[in-house]
Amino acid sequence: MDIVTYEILRSSLYATAREMKLAMMRTAGSPIVHSGGDASAAVFDAEMQLVAQGNDIPTMLGSAVISTRASVEAIGRDRLRPGDVIVSNDVYLGGGNHQPDVQFTRPVFVDGAIVAFVMTRGHWSDIGGQLPGSYTTQTWDVFAEGIRIPPVLLYREDRPVEDLMTIILQNTRDPAVRLLDVQSQYAGCVVGDRRIAAIARRHGPAALAEAMRRALDHSERLMREAIRAIPDGIYEAEDELEPVSGPPGWPTAPIPLRVKVTKAGDSIHFDYAGTGAQTRGGINCPLSVTCNSTWFTVKAITDVTIPINQGCYRPVTIAAPAGSVVNCSFPAPVVAGNTETSPRIIDLLLKALAPAMPDRVVGQSNCGAFSGLFGGMDPDEARVEATGRRYVGVIDPHAGGMGARATKDGVNGVRVYVGNAGSTSVEIIEQTSPLTVEEWSLVPDTGGAGQWRGGLTSRRVYRVGYEEATFTACGERGIHPPLGQFGGAAGSTFRCEVRRGAEVTRVPAKGSHEIVHAGDVVLLQPAGAGGYGDPRRRDRGRLLDDLKDGYVTPEALTRDYGLTVQEAATLCAEAADV
Repeated sequence: MDIVTYEILRSSLYATAREMKLAMMRTAGSPIVHSGGDASAAVFDAEMQLVAQGNDIPTMLGSAVISTRASVEAIGRDRLRPGDVIVSNDVYLGGGNHQPDVQFTRPVFVDGAIVAFVMTRGHWSDIGGQLPGSYTTQTWDVFAEGIRIPPVLLYREDRPVEDLMTIILQNTRDPAVRLLDVQSQYAGCVVGDRRIAAIARRHGPAALAEAMRRALDHSERLMREAIRAIPDGIYEAEDELEPVSGPPGWPTAPIPLRVKVTKAGDSIHFDYAGTGAQTRGGINCPLSVTCNSTWFTVKAITDVTIPINQGCYRPVTIAAPAGSVVNCSFPAPVVAGNTETSPRIIDLLLKALAPAMPDRVVGQSNCGAFSGLFGGMDPDEARVEATGRRYVGVIDPHAGGMGARATKDGVNGVRVYVGNAGSTSVEIIEQTSPLTVEEWSLVPDTGGAGQWRGGLTSRRVYRVGYEEATFTACGERGIHPPLGQFGGAAGSTFRCEVRRGAEVTRVPAKGSHEIVHAGDVVLLQPAGAGGYGDPRRRDRGRLLDDLKDGYVTPEALTRDYGLTVQEAATLCAEAADV
């Protein structure tokens, strides 16, 4: 195959994955999908190897390496027919990452043979379970986290399996919206099927298979070259994971996280021996999530231009003790292992690899989805009549700080690492739910000081319009702040509170829920991020810009950056003259 044909085929696969996601977002019911983009799509070869993905949600796509194969093998390749769609969200039977993320897998047939598989995965804003939004860490086991769907056929020859569809939809709190999510993911799969089939018919199934094989091998070669540039050696790190705030009798001790990284030649091995046992509450990671976090880190510290597919992961081997918090066993709950523990694993790996690659690591980041979830009945009769929905659930991921880099400040108000979903727009929240967003702002001094400053977190303040509703927060770094690198200072910790008149209730990052009523005010503020390098070496002009932009306060100049009182006063005077 000539290089031009190969590049056309390879690029067509990535374009197909991107188009699949757009089809989902345009038709989904959950705002977290159609507005926040919490969805992914990918193309796999006939052997279930990931060959192309969109710029979507890393935690969905890495774990799909495991879940796609699990889905196909559970049904049986020989039983599949054109138009079939497998549905699954099960962590233990289907290789999923957590139950709110539901995967659809569809075989692509050409001339009676499977030439590829396409996959869509979306975060459903409710999947049943203990609380509205299906996202609380104070759960005893996985059954409290929502309906478990092992790999089963939801569409047979492009016809829905109605009984199964009814069971799934009626185990959620807003079945009409769920139906739109189901149909959007099905539509994404159909788009992928049509595009891949058209490519195969135009160029031939053999050429398609050859292009897929070359793409995997090419990414593997590039990744091995990038890994070879890392100094050989053994690199170790340890950290602590904050436990869930549970009722009396629940564990209160932090859970140790440990890793030993062995780099030799063009391969790299990660051993998580010594990490603590799985624990109470939904902060455990299935193996698919730990693999994804590890693969993500290797990709992030090497070469961002390497095309992402399963070939990138071939030089990486992983050992995670069974029954540990990074490879939990049934029936451990897992919902926030995917969103809060997973980025903590990435920070752990960056800490270990910092001596080997100081120019590629960042200060520790906010490390979480920091989701705020509301669920209750809508008192606005006009809106209920217009939408046909009495129950309204809101799940809103939040943006914190990203760690500072070797030559740049951290990023303000952003999801980091494997998240990549956006916060719901203020307009959509206020139009579709009984909530008013009274504030959405960056918070000064939440980024750790350094020669390069850590990213600031953002704050959202909601005024409740529900007559009665549940509010659940799910976050990270409520106790231990995100640390800096090479002398950089730590960023701020998580903060959340419910204000009922003069009464203020602090909400832990990992806890249960609060009951809120009309007029209550909810503040949710993720963690900030760590700085990089000695704060006393920060350029004076950058400090002046920080003051002008409101990123640091005058008090921080002496407290955090080591300026004298006179130097700080002079700088403040310059900022005031603008």
